[in-house]
Amino acid sequence: MNAEEQRRERAATLRDTDATQRDQHAGGRDSAAEERDLLAEERDLLADERDRAADERDQVAETRDRAATAREKAETDRTVGTGELPEPTQSQTDRQAAATDRRHARADRRSGQAERRKSQSDRSLSSTQRVSGISDRVASESDRLTASADRGQSVTAQATAAQDELTGVLLRGPGLASLNELIEAARDSEEPLTLGFVDVDHLKTVNDSLGHSAGDRLLRQVAETLSATLGTNYLVFRYGGDEFVCAVPRSSLTDLRALLEQASEQLRMGSERGSISVGFAEFAVADTAETLMDRADSALYEQRRSKRWSDS
Repeated sequence: MNAEEQRRERAATLRDTDATQRDQHAGGRDSAAEERDLLAEERDLLADERDRAADERDQVAETRDRAATAREKAETDRTVGTGELPEPTQSQTDRQAAATDRRHARADRRSGQAERRKSQSDRSLSSTQRVSGISDRVASESDRLTASADRGQSVTAQATAAQDELTGVLLRGPGLASLNELIEAARDSEEPLTLGFVDVDHLKTVNDSLGHSAGDRLLRQVAETLSATLGTNYLVFRYGGDEFVCAVPRSSLTDLRALLEQASEQLRMGSERGSISVGFAEFAVADTAETLMDRADSALYEQRRSKRWSDS
């Protein structure tokens, strides 16, 4: 893996890490929002209790006021009914009891007012907690959306890291990994798998005579033609400077030869007038990616040598 591929892979890994951290952060915000909602509910319940206590205090105060009024009225009635002043002891007792009742009533009213103030404070805190809970949930959703975007960018970065920047097909490392997967699938299913080792003819001559930009155009045209001819179900990757590998599952050597002959004909008719040489190999149960490609490479060598003989 070259420096650019390593950079892309690190970028993709960082995106994944950021996405995971944002998901964790979102989970924390959700938990905080739930705790705030619970606190708000507890505050509301406490406020309800304080309101009930204040109502009870008010009722007690009313009762004490009525008792004080009744005592004062009783004293007045005794005075009016007899035309005489009441006994000092009884009068003093009634007045003291009335004053005590009124003091208790005032204290109860103050307590009721205090309970109502506490109730208002609790309701205000409850409202604050609920607003904070909503804010946490909004922030949580924002974190989740950002995490989703990070994961999407991570997938894009990973796909980009696996692609050859010049040709757009897979690089050697990711390509070999995909080839190993095809080999394991063929071994398990006992279905055929064929491989073509493709060499771009005369690339050095093109680079030397027409410049590297012309060579780059030729490589891009070869990659595009191979990909278009083989389709999406087949594997194409760049193995080296002028070498490509094609792998076709559930297909015979005859089928692959026909496809690559079609690609070769299209290249000869294309704008760059390119041509390719191909070595073929068919998967055997004991094969690894290395042994399968070695056989295809040997076949390519023989094919190129036969070309030289025919040219001479």
